Amino acid sequence: MAPPSATRPGTPRRSRPDAGLARSVQVALAETGAIGSTTRQLSERLDRPEPELSALLEALAARAEVVRIGRGLWLLADYASLTERPDFVSPADYVERFRRENGVELGEYRGPITFSDNADRPFHRWWPYVQGFSAEFVAAVLRESGLPPGRTVLDPFCGSGTTLVEARRAGYRAVGVELLPPAALAARTKTRFELDGERLGEAARRTLARAGARPPGAPPFLRESARQFLPRTLAELTRLRDALPPGSAPLHEALRVAFGRSLVPVSRLRRSPCLGYGRPDADEYRDPFAEFGAAVAAMRDDLRAVRPERGRWGPPAAVLAEDARAVSLPEGSVDLAVTSPPYVNGMDYVNNYKLDLAWLGFAASYADLRRLRERLVACDNLGRAAVRPHLGTDDLPDPWLREVLEGIRLGVARKGSYRRDDAHGVVKRYFLDLRAVLERVYRALRPGGRFLLVVGDSLLAGTYVPGDLLTARLGADVGFRVAAVDVARSRRSGQRRSFSLRETVVALERPPGTGGGTARGR
Repeated sequence: MAPPSATRPGTPRRSRPDAGLARSVQVALAETGAIGSTTRQLSERLDRPEPELSALLEALAARAEVVRIGRGLWLLADYASLTERPDFVSPADYVERFRRENGVELGEYRGPITFSDNADRPFHRWWPYVQGFSAEFVAAVLRESGLPPGRTVLDPFCGSGTTLVEARRAGYRAVGVELLPPAALAARTKTRFELDGERLGEAARRTLARAGARPPGAPPFLRESARQFLPRTLAELTRLRDALPPGSAPLHEALRVAFGRSLVPVSRLRRSPCLGYGRPDADEYRDPFAEFGAAVAAMRDDLRAVRPERGRWGPPAAVLAEDARAVSLPEGSVDLAVTSPPYVNGMDYVNNYKLDLAWLGFAASYADLRRLRERLVACDNLGRAAVRPHLGTDDLPDPWLREVLEGIRLGVARKGSYRRDDAHGVVKRYFLDLRAVLERVYRALRPGGRFLLVVGDSLLAGTYVPGDLLTARLGADVGFRVAAVDVARSRRSGQRRSFSLRETVVALERPPGTGGGTARGR
């Protein structure tokens, strides 16, 4: 009989984990507990190469000593659940506190809400804005509002105009605020129901003819242009871009929207929902001229279809390219506000729409992108200089935030390395930004007017952030009455897929009899 250490002929020898390194990894993971660490974070912490640690972690996982969850997050097996942390405050804990402190039980919203429902809808399909709510949700809110035609509907984060399109089609005066230039361009264009589809088609044919006759131009400033597009595609896109008619005439802006709509479909990139690589057909050629023509054809068809509704339209929509935190609207001028703000620590809209920003001429450098990002509601990619003033835990807009920010700060410290060590400052800046928007909307709403927000919660550095409940509480602090908080759907944390998150409709009401249009100060 062969000795125990022997291996049968033809059987691969399994190397035993390095005991000393295994112990170091286990100690590091014990310190992070249920928060866990990625291989990269362990590499930085232990000063060992990632491939070596990856092999070791796989060996430890085979022995059931560690587990991998989500997108490459490693934990000791005993810490697979966040509830193993005695200091973890769960979603259920916050729901109970909200019921006790704010007197509101969470309800349920049963209608459709996700933006993906807009992909094939007239007008909404003109530009691929991947975050927001469905046209059907907005239409239902408008129907249930009981507002007569001619009243004013506001969206302070109007994106590409879902609220504005539905409000105008229902006979309301639509007002939107949007700082992201390509989104504002799309919102303006999508609400111009008076556009002549036949003239648009003729203008597109002339543009294609000019593009076919001109030489390629210079690509925009983006360093990855040669990676983002096949060489032939890149050349044809520059010809098409340079053939677009200049100026801000509605017909010309519609052609720019069609061009912007064509960028990702002919690229090596995909939005799912964030812009990135990994497209399976990345090296297949797709004709930019044909894609542009198809986009214009869809616009022409939608404009034809909407003509019979002309008598029911509201007045032309107003799209304000302003900061929702500082926009000045007449006091009491708004009857209903509906929006979906950016989520805490959510998408970097500047990065996700950098192709549109660069190719449509809204940004000429990375410095332009940085400056625009700093003007938007805080996201994970906000520059450190913009976050630095918010690293302290003073001047908080809600007492719950103190424990949330402290939990994030301690979670980052326990990991030893993290994408950014000022993550708690980003979250603080986000809620300060959101409160400023709530104040502006409160002033603009008439007494008795409602503000509906579709909001999500988050998990950040092992700390649960009840974004929807904090939004409701901030609204109450401003002066709103919290009319309802209804859960619309379940979501999953990107890092910890087993952790359930939610998306919620928060309904705020400016109480009747409140005059002066001034939000309650802190």
